[in-house]
Amino acid sequence: MQNRLNNQNERWSWEKIFELFAYIGIGCIAIALLLSAIFGSKTLADIFRCVGEAVAYIVCIVVAGLWVKRKTHVVWLILYVVFTVSIVVLYIVNIAL
Repeated sequence: MQNRLNNQNERWSWEKIFELFAYIGIGCIAIALLLSAIFGSKTLADIFRCVGEAVAYIVCIVVAGLWVKRKTHVVWLILYVVFTVSIVVLYIVNIAL
């Protein structure tokens, strides 16, 4: 019985993957801030910052999407799509510059 309970706890779920993804994101942001504070290194710190920001944006977009999914009024969905597209386009434009 105990072995079966342990196997259930070890299974991967979307929630666990999402939590791991968020954990990696905050780690990248922390490393970027630490590198820029210690060395003033722009290149390595910027790489970690970009990865951390991308993960943070994705986490926010997914959580907001789950919230919007529960709403019945179409305005919530329209605004969500506008916000999400704006974030994605502007983030890509800022990376390219």
